[in-house]
Amino acid sequence: MLKNKTNNNLKASNLSSLKTVYLGIGTNKGTRETNISSAINLLSNIKGIKLLKISKMLKNPPQEGIKSGYFLNGAIKLLTSLTPLELLKVCKKIEKKQGRKETRIQRRKISRVIDLDILFYGNEIINTKELTIPHPMIEKRYFVLIPLMEIAKRFVHPLLKKSIKELYIDYCAPTSIKNCASAV
Repeated sequence: MLKNKTNNNLKASNLSSLKTVYLGIGTNKGTRETNISSAINLLSNIKGIKLLKISKMLKNPPQEGIKSGYFLNGAIKLLTSLTPLELLKVCKKIEKKQGRKETRIQRRKISRVIDLDILFYGNEIINTKELTIPHPMIEKRYFVLIPLMEIAKRFVHPLLKKSIKELYIDYCAPTSIKNCASAV
């Protein structure tokens, strides 16, 4: 569906300070493929960001009490010279530009034109009012784990000390296959 798109927004002088980042991307409102493509295009044009890999998009039913149509979810691997808070601001700006209007309290229970989440920022652990990294509950969300498996299966969760592949196996194991049934 989407091809890997890279850019040259990073200067060679900044290479030592670059961080590898994994973002989650999702949508369940409007023309989903267009929403995803637009967000990736906007992200690819940001100075200080170089897209490295983009997973295939996973079509899955809504989760966590959201009453709406299907979601498209994926993952993006990028390099950045931006700080975590700068990257968060970029993600929020892209969401707003694409029409997302809800407040933080509403974030979990409503349809969304686009959702960009910082899943991992290198191996950093951040827990502030504005930002939690690693993103909470990654290990229990197949719609995050499956796209991450495609682009980062060896990456080790800095808190859980397990690779994405191990988290996927733990969560999508035969004893709990219902968690992943709609991803097949």
